[in-house]
Amino acid sequence: MNGIGRISLVASLLGLLLLGQAADARPLEDIERRGLLQVCAHPNALPFASRKGEPRGIQLDLAAVIAERLGVRLSVDWVILSYQMKRADCDVVMDTIADREALRDSRLKVSRPYFRSGVVLAVRPELDGIAGLEDLTPAHRIGVMRSSIAHMTLEQRGLTTIPFAFEDEMMAAVASGEIDMAAVTPISAGWFLRENPEFGLRLLDIFADTEELNWNLAVGMRRSDRFLRRRIDRILEDLIASGELAALYARYGIAYRPPVYRKPVRVRRKTTLGEEDCVRLGYSRQCSR
Repeated sequence: MNGIGRISLVASLLGLLLLGQAADARPLEDIERRGLLQVCAHPNALPFASRKGEPRGIQLDLAAVIAERLGVRLSVDWVILSYQMKRADCDVVMDTIADREALRDSRLKVSRPYFRSGVVLAVRPELDGIAGLEDLTPAHRIGVMRSSIAHMTLEQRGLTTIPFAFEDEMMAAVASGEIDMAAVTPISAGWFLRENPEFGLRLLDIFADTEELNWNLAVGMRRSDRFLRRRIDRILEDLIASGELAALYARYGIAYRPPVYRKPVRVRRKTTLGEEDCVRLGYSRQCSR
């Protein structure tokens, strides 16, 4: 599995595909009794996870710290294919997108967010006049993930987009000069630059105010594990406050982006099942009828 775009998608969706299918919750007391926390991860998905040794990936490094502070060992269920997803016995999945609306029908509970992912712009170093969206023109060739929200957003502005299937291919195209810049996730971009520092590409957070191009990441847990969630929340709070989480991301060339919490906004919307009231908080929404 070579494409970072595909790897990133796998990392984001594991929570829905795996824990949403889990039969029974495993309470915190059972995890403590058996001395083991199980995490699901892809075996060949750096910078997220890898079974090949060091580096083992952000997800496994963070899961290991959580397990250590829970006083248990970490065990990894390696997952690639759909039949493995059905058999997986995970307690947690890292990097679950913290969107309560999207998770409402799953059996997931999420921790407090610990990282803001989304889309940044990787720019060739000689284009030093680019600082924001207003500096982009149709003359600029911008790589995008095909049919992504970034693709649609930039095309709506009348800009020139070049669609790609994988983020690592986009980054390589920027580095070679085939395109001028690329709309990529900060984790994939940071990892590429860690492995290829000679290209000197700049990363611009020019989509920070576009809600659809930002999302918070959290630890996905089985819905009934409220005690486990509270413990993990406290661990994450400590890691963020101490700077340890930022240092963990820095080892993979990734600048730490704290999760965004915005003032709650109440809205009423129509759905196929009728109207519902929603509370939007940052990049998450919670709705009820």
